[in-house]
Amino acid sequence: MQKPEIITTDNDFAIVTAKATDAVSFDEVSAIVAYKLDELTTDLVCCDIVTGAGNGEKIRTIHEELPGFDATMKRFESLPGFDRQWRDAVILPPFATNRTVIYSRHASA
Repeated sequence: MQKPEIITTDNDFAIVTAKATDAVSFDEVSAIVAYKLDELTTDLVCCDIVTGAGNGEKIRTIHEELPGFDATMKRFESLPGFDRQWRDAVILPPFATNRTVIYSRHASA
């Protein structure tokens, strides 16, 4: 069984699972929200990737344990207005959710 992973290219990223591949163009991303989930003894850093708007809005969630997470986050850094200091805002203090908007297409326009 194939483990989920994220594959990133210059123009898009894809979340690949055993059942399907969900590809998203970086041009479609309207917002990225980073946060942590408390997993009892550790925290799991997650990002909600928002595409579309209104009734057509779709959220895809990725997390740091997925292969390809770091490469995808590195590619997101090239989006105009992306908060490159996002880890500082999300990681500390430990075990707090620290939900932070790290990219908004509307804020950078």
